[in-house]
Parts: sequence; structure tokens; C-alpha cells
Amino acid sequence: MIDRKKILLFRPDHIGDLLLTTPALYALRKAYPEAHLSILVGSWAAALLKGNPDIDEIIVCDLPWLDRGPNPSWRPLLPIIRQIRSQKYDAILNFRIAAKAAAFSRLLGAKERWGFDIQKSRWAWTHTVPFSEEQHVVDNYMSLVKALGVADKEEQHVGDKYMHLRGALGFSDVHFCIFPEEEDLSTVDEFMQNSPPAVVLGVTSGRIDKSWLPDRWAAVADHLVECGFRILFNGSPSEGTEIQAVQSHMNHKSESLVGRFSLLQFAGLLKKCAAIITLDSFPMHLAAAVRTPTIALMGANSSQQWGPYPGKHPSIVVEPPPEIPRNDQAMKWIQINHVIDAFDRLSLQP
Repeated sequence: MIDRKKILLFRPDHIGDLLLTTPALYALRKAYPEAHLSILVGSWAAALLKGNPDIDEIIVCDLPWLDRGPNPSWRPLLPIIRQIRSQKYDAILNFRIAAKAAAFSRLLGAKERWGFDIQKSRWAWTHTVPFSEEQHVVDNYMSLVKALGVADKEEQHVGDKYMHLRGALGFSDVHFCIFPEEEDLSTVDEFMQNSPPAVVLGVTSGRIDKSWLPDRWAAVADHLVECGFRILFNGSPSEGTEIQAVQSHMNHKSESLVGRFSLLQFAGLLKKCAAIITLDSFPMHLAAAVRTPTIALMGANSSQQWGPYPGKHPSIVVEPPPEIPRNDQAMKWIQINHVIDAFDRLSLQP
């Protein structure tokens, strides 16, 4: 096995995918403390790595087939390829299983290219690792870095004292790593001052097969207000209309967080909230990272593979039974009482 002095991590997809990769980055840094670790990410996710000491270099690359913006472009890809090839990386680790990601990684050049042993992409790798659909994607990502010898080395660095200094958020040997600054947290403290316990509702997902009906969201939100909770709707600037659609069905007051907080500020806010009820999206994974009680509404994706990562926080998945097809109609199976009953099981007091 070669001496890996320069490693490129390939993670250009959405914010939730990057967050789910931070435990692997943490483990890799512990195994190779002197290595130069670079990571390729989309511009929409780069802010999540602010202050993260596991990464030496962030390379921003918006792959057009992952860009949700109005005018995705292929034009910047050639300079990025040239830049990365000139760095002569010892190894590339690709956490995606898609064929396009494999093809792009193959163009970047490296002595070793590591990826998952999936038929559509295994041709691009010099080394493969099994991908199990029976385990969480976080555990698959950990398997990928452990194949490089991480498992034997990381135990030398893990301990209560080190974790305290590190400030990592996580469980067992899985450490979700995000680093809000003091300024971020003080902004959140001011917003939450003298506030009743808040529940975040993540009503947007970017995909129709993950979405739930606005009037059902509104009924759940009204119930929580009547129970004494403050309702906060989370969403990106482009999702304000969806949030307004829910609010228009409500009988009580609620608040939209659209455009109010940065990504790391939102992490600090979520940590202070009583709970989150959310679709299968980034906030669901962020709640696991900061240990906020979670109710996740899932339809299209497997909760075993993509649900809230199990840890030291209560989480309940509301999803159709196995006999219901997992298509764009699956979310309609979830009824208002399913979600309210799940919230009641958390036994939270306002």
C-alpha cells in the first residue's frame, strides 16, 4: 500500500450528503494526521466545512447534473480537471455510487482511485469496497475510509480528552463534525431569548416523492401551537413559497426562517429546539448531528439506509408499511394522526 501523502475526497453533492461524510473525514484525519486532505464539494455545501480542521483544502466544483440552480454550466469543469490533475494526488476517494461521478473521478488522475463495488461504476476504480443496502450510508462511508487502514490507526487518537478539545458532535466511533462560531451562537441566543420551546418543521425537500401535503403540515403545526410550542419553518430562499402554502392553511401564528440564518447558525438554533419534524432532507441529518429529537417523514428512500442516524437522541421514522410502493405517491399514506402520535411519543413538555 502506498504512502498516502495527498488524498482527494470526492463529495460534490448536496449538503446532507456532505454532512453524512464528516464522520469519515474525521476518521481519515485521525489515521493520517500528516496527510494533505482535499475535498471537492459543490458551492451550495462548502459553508458546512467552515472551521473544520480535518480538511486542508476545499475545491469548489458545481457539477452541472447536481446543480439545482437555473443555469448549470459545463464550462468550469475543464479548468478544475486540469487543476486537480496537476496536484498528482496519491489517492481519490469517491463516496458517490453514480456512473457520472465515477467517470468524472476517472478524469482527475491519481495513483489510487477508491470507490464502491457497484456495477455501474466499479470500472473507474483501482480499489473497490462493498456497498451494503442493508446498512446506513454513514456506515458505508466509514467502510470506505477504513479500507485504507483507518480502523487500526484511529483508535490511537480517540478518547474523552481529545474529543472534548475537538468539540466533535457524534456517537461511538461516528463523529458528525460541524463548527459554529461564537458569533453564530450569540445570534441564535438572541433569537431564542424568552421564547417558549420551539419545534422546527422541515416542510421542503426539493423532490415531489419526498413531499407531504400543505394542509396536513398545517394541521400538525396548529396542534403543536395549541400544545404550547413555538413553530419555526426552515427552508432555503427558493423554498419560501412552499412554506407560505403551509402557513396559509394554519389557524395560528408561525415563523419562517427563510433567509434569516446561515447554515452554521441554523445548526446552533436546531440544537436549542425541543424537536424537529422534517421530511427526508438535510435538517433531518443535522438534527442527528446536534442530537435534537427528530420525527422524520419518509416515503421514497429506505429509512434503514437514509433515515436519521441512530445515536443519543430520540428519533422516530413515520413511513408507509413495506407493502406500499415507494414511489411519488407513498407520502400520501402518512396521515396527520401518524405524525401527532409520533410527536406525543417524544413526551416533550412546553
